[in-house]
Amino acid sequence: MIIDEVPVYPGCKGSKQDLKNCFSQGIQRLFIENFDSDLPNQLLLKEGKYRVFIGFKITASGDVVNVVVRAPHPKLKEEVKRVMNLSPKMIAGKVKGENVAVKYSIPFTILVEETKSQKKARRKKERMDKKTKTNLLIYYFHLLLGFHVSTYFFFFINYIFYHFV
Repeated sequence: MIIDEVPVYPGCKGSKQDLKNCFSQGIQRLFIENFDSDLPNQLLLKEGKYRVFIGFKITASGDVVNVVVRAPHPKLKEEVKRVMNLSPKMIAGKVKGENVAVKYSIPFTILVEETKSQKKARRKKERMDKKTKTNLLIYYFHLLLGFHVSTYFFFFINYIFYHFV
């Protein structure tokens, strides 16, 4: 079915292309104003880019329904659905002057950046992992040699481990 008039986001005017652009900007604005931008970091998602796909239908009466979301985490999926359900009533698409339902599919990217506290926690964990490896190495030397490893030997192994491993 070829749409004569595309659905219109409230407040949009102009040519068919202007209406499409304005519709996209309206959805972007909806997300900027309502999406919990802290959520990706709260979910401890690794730093990087994540694709989210939203499918929905604008009914003949202009309501947004049948929101389907594909996201990298169930809570992100819930949040995207919540925001989409806040969509204002649209002006329905038309075919031969009759209002019709129109399906939409919108992909977008969520950029997750490591916060200062996450970076600090990751570095602390890396240091602890290194210390644990050093302590295990000393323990194995102790077992291998059959005697207590002196403090000087510990510092020597620690130095080697931190500078060469």
